[in-house]
Amino acid sequence: MKRYEQIVFDIKQEIGDGYLLYGDKLPSLHEMMKRYACSKGTVLKAYDTLRNEHIIYAKAQSGYYVANDLQQYQHDENIAYDLSSGNPVVDAFSITEAKHVLNVALESYRKSSLEQEIRGVLSLTRLLADYLNDFHIYTKPRNIFLTQGVIQMLTLFTQMTFPNHKTKILVESPTFSFANKLLHSHGATVLTIARDENGLDMDYLELLFKTEPIKFFYVVPRNHNPLGTILPASQRRRIMELAHRYDVYIIEDDYFNDSFHIPKYEPLYYYANFDKCVYLKSYSKLFPFIRIGYAVVCDALLETFKEAIEHSYFTSYQMPSLVSQATLEAAIRSDILQNNAGTLSDRLHEKIKTLNMITRKWDSTIARHLPAQSGYYSTIFVNELIDVDVVIAKLKQQTISVSSIEKSYYHPHENKKGIRITITRITNAQLDHALNAIYKTLCESMPTPK
Repeated sequence: MKRYEQIVFDIKQEIGDGYLLYGDKLPSLHEMMKRYACSKGTVLKAYDTLRNEHIIYAKAQSGYYVANDLQQYQHDENIAYDLSSGNPVVDAFSITEAKHVLNVALESYRKSSLEQEIRGVLSLTRLLADYLNDFHIYTKPRNIFLTQGVIQMLTLFTQMTFPNHKTKILVESPTFSFANKLLHSHGATVLTIARDENGLDMDYLELLFKTEPIKFFYVVPRNHNPLGTILPASQRRRIMELAHRYDVYIIEDDYFNDSFHIPKYEPLYYYANFDKCVYLKSYSKLFPFIRIGYAVVCDALLETFKEAIEHSYFTSYQMPSLVSQATLEAAIRSDILQNNAGTLSDRLHEKIKTLNMITRKWDSTIARHLPAQSGYYSTIFVNELIDVDVVIAKLKQQTISVSSIEKSYYHPHENKKGIRITITRITNAQLDHALNAIYKTLCESMPTPK
C-alpha cells in the first residue's frame, strides 16, 4: 500500500469507527507530514482522494473537514445503538464507489439482453471461477450458478430430490433463523445437532449420518449466525469425510467469506474433492444495494439442480437482475470488492476485540458472552431466571436495540435463553456504552434470592 493510500485508509477507518465525526476538522498538512514521515504532496494527494470521494471537504484558509460520516446506520430515530440487525444499510457502502461500479456495469452490459443462461452471465461465472481460487474454492464456470441469495438456494435444495434419495434435513442448533423459518414453511422433516463454542459433537454427527436418511446437512462453518464462531479445521475435514462415507450432501453457507479475513482458513468445499458439497455465498452484507450471490454445485447434483432452476422460473424466480450481475463483475474487475471487503474485515476485527475485552469482565452466572471469533454476530447467554423479553424492552427504552436468539432454534424445547447482538450498525466507539448498558440491565433484571 502506498503512503497516500495508507493515509486514506486510516482516515476512513477513524471516520467509520466514530473517532472522527461529521464536521470534525482533520489534522493539518504539517501534522500529517510528521505523523507519516512523508512529503506535503503525499498528504495533499490523500486529502484530494478523500475529497473526490466526497468524504471530506476543504474550507479556504481553514483546513479540511469530515463531510460524510460513512455510518448513517439507523432507520429508527428512537434507536441510537442498533445491535439487532445484521443487514447494513445502503449508506454503509461508499456512494461514490457505488456510482462508479454501476456506471461501469451499465456501460459494459449496454448491448446485453435480458435473456440469460440459467447459470447467469457467462463472463461473470468465468470471472468468479478465477476469483474463488483465492478462497480455496476450485471449480469450473459450469458449476457456478448466480442467485439472489442463500434463502432462494435453500428453497430449491429443500424441494429437490437428491441422488441419495434420502428425505431428512440436518441443521445446527442454533442456526440462521430464516433457514429455520423456511424449513418450517415447507414442512420438511428436520433433525438438529447442537453447536457451541467448541463446534459440533462429531461422534453424534457420525451416528446421525449413519442411522438417519439425511439428504443434506446445512452448516455455517464460520461467521456463524448467531454464535459468531468458527468450526475447527479438524471438524471441517471430518464433516466431509463422514459425508463421503455415508452419502450425505453438505450445504455450506459461507455468506461472509471475503468480508472477514481468517488466515489459513479452508472451507468445507476444499475438503470435498468436488463431490457431496454445495458452496453458497451472498453479497448482501458487502453490497447492500444489490441482491446477488452464487452457488457452487457439485457435479452429482448438476442435472437435478438445473431442472429445479428451470422450474423455478414459473414459481419463484431466483436469478439476480442483469444490473446486479454486471455490478458485481465491475466491482471484482476494479478491485473495489476486494478493497471494501478488506476495509470491512479490519473494522470487524477491531470491534470483535473491543466486544470480547468488555464482556470478559462480566459475571458469567448472570450473562455469559460467547467469545466472538468472526463476522457480525455474537451471543450473550443469560441466567434462566432472567426474562429476556423484559430486558429487550428495557433496553429499547434506553435507545438500544437487541434481539432474542429464540428463533435461531428449530425446535422450541432446545432454546437456550440468550440475546443476539450484531456489530453491523454500531461503531467501535459506541460499543463500550451499549455493552455496559446491556450488562447493567441484565444485572438489574436478575431476580433477588428469597
